[in-house]
Amino acid sequence: MLVGNPRWYQTAYRRAVIDMHIPDWDEQFLSQFDADRYVEMLLKARAQSIVAYGHSHAGLFNYPTKVGQQHRGLKGRNILGEVIERCHKHDIAVVIYTSLIFDRWCADKHPEWRMVTHNGKPQGEGGRHGVLCPNSPYREYVRAFATEICQTFDFEGLRFDMTFWPSLCYCQHCQKRFADEVGGELPRKIDWLDERWVAFARRREAWLAEFAAVATDTVRKHKPSATVEHQSSTYPLNWQFGATELLVPKNDFLQGDFYGDSLQGSFVRKMLEELTPHRPFGYETSFSHELRDHTAMKSEALLEAKASAAVADAAAFIFIDAIDPIGTLNPLVYERMGRIFDRLLPYYPHLGGQRVRDVAIFSSLESKFNMATNGRGPDMVDLSDAHTASSMQVGRRLIAAHVPFGVVTKQSLHRLDGVKLLVLSNPMAMDEEEASAIRAWVENGGTLLASGPVGLIDKRGHLQKDFPLGDVLGVTLDTVDWSGSERYVAPTAAGEKLFENFSAKYPAFVTTPGTTVGVRAGAEVLATTTLPWPAPDPSRFSSIHSNPPWKPTDRPEVVLNRFGRGRAIYTASLLENVDGLTETYLRLVRLLAGQPSFTAVAPPPVELTVFHQPDRHRYLLSLVNFQKDLPNIPIEGIEVRARLADRPAGAQQLRRVVRLPDGLVVDHQTTGGTVTFRVPRLETLAMFALETM
Repeated sequence: MLVGNPRWYQTAYRRAVIDMHIPDWDEQFLSQFDADRYVEMLLKARAQSIVAYGHSHAGLFNYPTKVGQQHRGLKGRNILGEVIERCHKHDIAVVIYTSLIFDRWCADKHPEWRMVTHNGKPQGEGGRHGVLCPNSPYREYVRAFATEICQTFDFEGLRFDMTFWPSLCYCQHCQKRFADEVGGELPRKIDWLDERWVAFARRREAWLAEFAAVATDTVRKHKPSATVEHQSSTYPLNWQFGATELLVPKNDFLQGDFYGDSLQGSFVRKMLEELTPHRPFGYETSFSHELRDHTAMKSEALLEAKASAAVADAAAFIFIDAIDPIGTLNPLVYERMGRIFDRLLPYYPHLGGQRVRDVAIFSSLESKFNMATNGRGPDMVDLSDAHTASSMQVGRRLIAAHVPFGVVTKQSLHRLDGVKLLVLSNPMAMDEEEASAIRAWVENGGTLLASGPVGLIDKRGHLQKDFPLGDVLGVTLDTVDWSGSERYVAPTAAGEKLFENFSAKYPAFVTTPGTTVGVRAGAEVLATTTLPWPAPDPSRFSSIHSNPPWKPTDRPEVVLNRFGRGRAIYTASLLENVDGLTETYLRLVRLLAGQPSFTAVAPPPVELTVFHQPDRHRYLLSLVNFQKDLPNIPIEGIEVRARLADRPAGAQQLRRVVRLPDGLVVDHQTTGGTVTFRVPRLETLAMFALETM
């Protein structure tokens, strides 16, 4: 039973959202809403839970409210109550939706609560949205409507959407708080090397978490059995949103909506898994091609690939539909989703366990900016995130090589059990706690692959004179290039086996941000910088289309260092961002991590994931075929390899390989400690249990 169960989310892997951001200026809006038809669609889709709208971005409530404004098209009807009653009859868990910060009705009624731009204008003026400041008295309005919902309805959860900063706010409330807590005027330049700007960034993060606590604590006070969730798609997004680890405890689990490709999906699922207080987390996407397109549906093949990828990452899958303005729904949406969930239903009982991650990619939630555009004003905000972008490229290389990986953040640097290699890809901001944890990890036998300006900015806005992990990496800082310049990476004799198709004479071309470094005693240089042929002016060049390599230097580009019982490799350039150096980067990974515990011989679009389930005495291995052009071309004859001898004691001896969900025993061979078996045909999803003694 899901209804009335405080842990409903633990088994509700099939979830739905029906957007209802409908204004009421036309009397036809929501006039044809039928709660019976609404629930009929959910049953068609095999949904176990629904995010039912109590309130929307329009700021209108779908029940008779004493706090705000009910949607006038409902003429006093309590359609939220109707939906809850009918869903509960079918054991569909109900999560009530509310919209924070984005509230058009409230913004129109209380313009003094609106966010304000740097030039004193209301945020969103003249547009569809009204955007309210969390530091204004608006927070008491949130407390009031959350209390009303909790005291009026029986439900399983409450979702507070849009818990983020959509822009910089210069309203009187933010100005007063900054003056009281930091002192002086709000900064007008986005400068990560300025203490006052960084203090503003840190306060925004803290203010957002404090505001979220108002909402969460209200629910926990009045409806302690209900789950609480806030918008979670912002954790992998840039600094402006203000989402850091401070926001996480305000949730019972994380659930976020994402609209990108398979790489984005893979990376963000592993991040949400890392951060979520309880599992499973939720991975959500629209049924439509994009939110502004009300009628076009994603193909069945694409939706199935996304839902299958969620299964492989042990995530709940949530599809988002949007109600018609008059209150009706397109049955084709729910029929299509029902067919997909029908095919995936047999897999869900097998999910769970702890992810096997040979490689862990460190994500710094306070490094989500780009120093290449540092110093701009609020009228030219750059929202690119150089750290997350390069971290995702590491994920892309590992997926294509079928290396099982996870994402870690500061909160888990002390819990890296089972990890062979920790990757730091361009994390510019770092504090002493993080540096100490990473140093201890390597000193005790871990391995580290780091690139770019690692930790060169502390979290108060100070540029460091040297790397905080320089002793671990075996390098010292000379200069840093935030923007990137043309240069070549030339292997040394010690590193030539790592650079396929490149040599000292024909080195690899890079343009990424990077550093110039010195090498510490005992470290080994695997590659150096070669400068391109100089171009004195635009009309004089050495080759019309390129600047070929010219002058070798002894500047280290790739350095191997032993530290304690562990090893580290530092790359001055972001090699993970260079397609032509994919194999080199993977060879660096293998040099440090050794052979993967689990892998496959398969084309790059196939991702392999593994979860250890000691209570079931098995490893759950999934393969997802997610090609760029869909429907997928089936892949024949994939070979899976598992090195159980590398796994913890008690889980090393294989009993059998079983295909799931049908239970077919699969032939396997064991040679030199490596188990191999074949997957005759992979269309989208394949799952196997490697049962141990």
